[in-house]
Amino acid sequence: MFSKSAPNPGRPPRRSLSIALRLTVWYTFASFALVLVATGLLYWVLVDSMYREDLRDLADNLNNARLLLRSSSPLHPAPLPERRPSWAPRHQPEIWLRLLDDKGRTVVETPGMSDRVPPPSADALARIPSRDGDGREIASASGKTFLILLVRVGGRRPGDPPQFMQVAMDRNHDEHLLARYRDRLWLVLAVSLFLCSLGGYLIARGGMRPIAEISRAAARIRSTTLHERIAAAGLPGELAGLAGSFNDMLDRLEQSFRLVSQFSDDVAHELRTPVNNLRGEIEVALGKLRSGEDYRTILASCLEECARISRLIERLLLLARTENAAEALQKERVDVAKELVTVHEFYEAAASEAGIDFRLVCAGGLWAHVDRTLFQQAVGNLVANAIAHTAPQGTIELAAGPADGGLCVSVTDTGSGIAPDHLPHVFDRFYRADRARSGSGHNVGLGLAVVKSIASRHGGHVEIESKVGHGTRARLILPLGG
Repeated sequence: MFSKSAPNPGRPPRRSLSIALRLTVWYTFASFALVLVATGLLYWVLVDSMYREDLRDLADNLNNARLLLRSSSPLHPAPLPERRPSWAPRHQPEIWLRLLDDKGRTVVETPGMSDRVPPPSADALARIPSRDGDGREIASASGKTFLILLVRVGGRRPGDPPQFMQVAMDRNHDEHLLARYRDRLWLVLAVSLFLCSLGGYLIARGGMRPIAEISRAAARIRSTTLHERIAAAGLPGELAGLAGSFNDMLDRLEQSFRLVSQFSDDVAHELRTPVNNLRGEIEVALGKLRSGEDYRTILASCLEECARISRLIERLLLLARTENAAEALQKERVDVAKELVTVHEFYEAAASEAGIDFRLVCAGGLWAHVDRTLFQQAVGNLVANAIAHTAPQGTIELAAGPADGGLCVSVTDTGSGIAPDHLPHVFDRFYRADRARSGSGHNVGLGLAVVKSIASRHGGHVEIESKVGHGTRARLILPLGG
């Protein structure tokens, strides 16, 4: 198999035709094609009309010649009329007439006709129908074009052999008119091509102007100007939808940049305290010679700060994993009661040490498709948060059951509760409703943010309700299916 060769880095990329140029070309082609078809059709109609008009003129002259022939003597036929009377206008075509007998001999003709239009042969006369004549165009030796009509006429008396009458018309004047008309048509087509191109360019330019404005507006947007938006008022329907989608994307980007900036500030703030503590402890230790017991105390304090930093990094890595949509969840069918028993056993010792009654209420036979590790982490974070905010002699209840076709895991405590103005923010990163606990080595403000991210990755959500002085209930709601 042949692999596609990589593009030459030294060669500039091939630029395709712009949309405006394509629109101009297509509009010019379509409009000029219509003009060309219309002018061609008009020219054909003109040629056909002139031809038919000439045929009617020939037929009229032929009828007049018949009447003249019938009124003349058989032995002395009346002379045929002049090919063009002296009083006729110059543009009137010349008419030539000829009378032939049944043998094809000329009986009488317009003077000079034989030099321009030769008489037909006997075979040609034999092919003439009895009623309809034969009309055709010929070119004479002089280069002139003649329209000829040859018809069979009866004898002057009953029993006389048939005769033939030939009438010819000089069409040079018609050809001259058509040539002048064609010259004007070429001029009209040239002007039409120019006007079609100009019109196509103006239409394409006007149609692309909103896109150019959107492009200029997008080019002005930087990380420091994400608040700017594209004005959708006055845009066509298609571009208004595009501008709206672009503005929605800017809204998401602005929110993401704000969250990233806030996240960076929060991480720096959280790391600054343990790092400063470590630096202070080390500076104190290096300030003077101390006893071994003092050094052990300082090292123990440094170890505690290192553990705090380690826990923060672990939480950040876990949060990054739960928010990484590219990493597939390792879902499996798990027994919910069994998993909650594992969580209960893990946190039961910590709850007992804090003087808290930790209960588990969950019936068997409840199954769900979840990532086992992340599910345990989410439930564990809810339990750990409840333990941290419940006073001694309080109770915590961990329960699970079906709810609206899904799985609902609830953690209810009798702790201090959360004020209403803090509830909308408890799932934000590094947010702590109890500022007095902000220096706790175990509380880094990421537990509930991790729970929210895990629930979202599973297609669920998390809810919380609380009343100050009465406790809090958090519900983790996940779909039962895979």
